[in-house]
Amino acid sequence: MGNLPDIFDAAAPNHVALFARLFSAVLAIQLLLHFREQYLYFKTQPGRIYGKPLKVLGLFRLPELGEMQFLFSGCLLLLSLVCCAAGWWPRIFIFIALVCYFPYFNSILSLAYVQRKTNLLPFVLLVLLVSPSVDKQLYAPATSWELVLVKIGLAQLYLSAGIQKLKQSGLQWCNGKSLQAYLLENYLWSDRKAGLFIARRLNWCAVFSTLTLLFELTFWIIIIFPSLTYIYLAGVLLFHTATLVTMRINYLKYLLPVYMVFFTDLAFWLKDKIGL
Repeated sequence: MGNLPDIFDAAAPNHVALFARLFSAVLAIQLLLHFREQYLYFKTQPGRIYGKPLKVLGLFRLPELGEMQFLFSGCLLLLSLVCCAAGWWPRIFIFIALVCYFPYFNSILSLAYVQRKTNLLPFVLLVLLVSPSVDKQLYAPATSWELVLVKIGLAQLYLSAGIQKLKQSGLQWCNGKSLQAYLLENYLWSDRKAGLFIARRLNWCAVFSTLTLLFELTFWIIIIFPSLTYIYLAGVLLFHTATLVTMRINYLKYLLPVYMVFFTDLAFWLKDKIGL
């Protein structure tokens, strides 16, 4: 994974190029698995209920897509990701994927597992687009600052969530009452009995609230101490599984492609092991 001071050193194998392939492959799989239901959701014209999506960067609003335009943008996004995963002209297809991301996901932004949960995807695509290493061979000298930027993006996601909790409730967040209220609120619309079970136990809520806050506020240390990465990745799996089971909130669906940034070493090892 490399230490922070070495991020501009030449590196072989090329972890950036392999991350681009892994990221694209996992995202393409997610898109393919959910394309039909997202298309059906688009056909319900969610804008009539939820209103127009927010402006991109707060500056401009994307035009509304027709049915064929939505299908075209989705298919082109999928095709570009598949081509990038195969290593075919990655910079070109990353650019196409970045362009297609906005009209496609903007059209279904009110979908529960899309709203705010895909925000890191264009950031990662932009980092890969400007990378000098993304279109080099898998075994070639390469930079690694791109991987650090992606990890910082992930860390910022959790850190901002932790800071927001402190701004709203201060250290009282740890008493469990806020989490208890969230669990009860989500139970009313999601009918997650696991959430109700925990909400009835304030002591459990206090423990989970404290662990959540510590996790979110300290995730960034893996950038400085890479040896802690897999400990925190275990925490990520537990955290997102818990929110899915208790509140039907699934961030991991579209964070999973980004998390491939931590598995390039393993992927190279497997590649060499099986002789691909």
